[in-house]
Amino acid sequence: MGKDYYSILSISRTSSQNEVRKAYHQKALEFHPDKNPGACTKYFSEITEAYDVLSNVRKRAIFDRYGEEGLKQHGEFCSFSSSDAMELFKDILLTATSKRQPSQKCSRNNIKSRVYCERFTRTPSYYREKDATVLRDLYVSLEELYTGLTKRIKITKKIQSTENPNKYRMEEKILEIKVRPGWKDGTRITFENEGNINVDKIPADIVFVVREKQHSSFERIGDDLVHTVTLSLKHSLTGTHQLTLPTIDSNPLNYPLTHIITPGYTKTFPQRGMRSQRDFNVRGDLILKFRVVFPESLSPDVVEVLSKILPD
Repeated sequence: MGKDYYSILSISRTSSQNEVRKAYHQKALEFHPDKNPGACTKYFSEITEAYDVLSNVRKRAIFDRYGEEGLKQHGEFCSFSSSDAMELFKDILLTATSKRQPSQKCSRNNIKSRVYCERFTRTPSYYREKDATVLRDLYVSLEELYTGLTKRIKITKKIQSTENPNKYRMEEKILEIKVRPGWKDGTRITFENEGNINVDKIPADIVFVVREKQHSSFERIGDDLVHTVTLSLKHSLTGTHQLTLPTIDSNPLNYPLTHIITPGYTKTFPQRGMRSQRDFNVRGDLILKFRVVFPESLSPDVVEVLSKILPD
């Protein structure tokens, strides 16, 4: 059975790159032979080996699927002597503190040089390229963007065979997207390295782009919601009509018309719009825009009556 690099660094398989680096620094300091003469030099070398694999996106992906043996089959396995491990640790500390640049050129044949260059010049191992980002639309209703929700999206990725590069197998995976209240159209959610897996490339990122569905009652402007109310000329003049207005939180709003409504008149209801993405307790406004429908024609009798009633 091969080595478990996660156990060596005492981290979980879901640890971030930052957590990998922190774990390596902590372990390397604790078991460094110069600071701890009683420490096992072999274990110190294994710590470096674990860091070399888990801090590299490509190597980590191979290790997660095929273990240590898979790394060897792909030519990605690097073993470290105690002296190499200590020298690399020294280089890491010097680079982190002084920001110095490596004095040697990146070489694909020299293991130490290749590891060093991967860490600090960001030259990918064996000059691999990353597959192009995959964009996918995520359609969400206005109500869902108000309340927030969790969407589970099934993806299917192609995985290239390690034994025969012309063969692929399909793998399904569920990605969980936590849509936060207040997200806007165009918000992007990135899943790093979740694309197809090819032997000679770093897997692509999958990026979901929020697409706000058109709503039948509201137009969204920032965190405000605009609702257009259509009134007849009669109701706009008499002011004896009560409106029951839809709201995004499903609590109807009653608004009595007690005055004349002119074309283009607006009414604002504070804190009845969308939730703010930055503060869940803050909401935009609900804005009513009134549209008055005039009759296309009037009979002579009606014109005469209106002429007597309406002021000049």
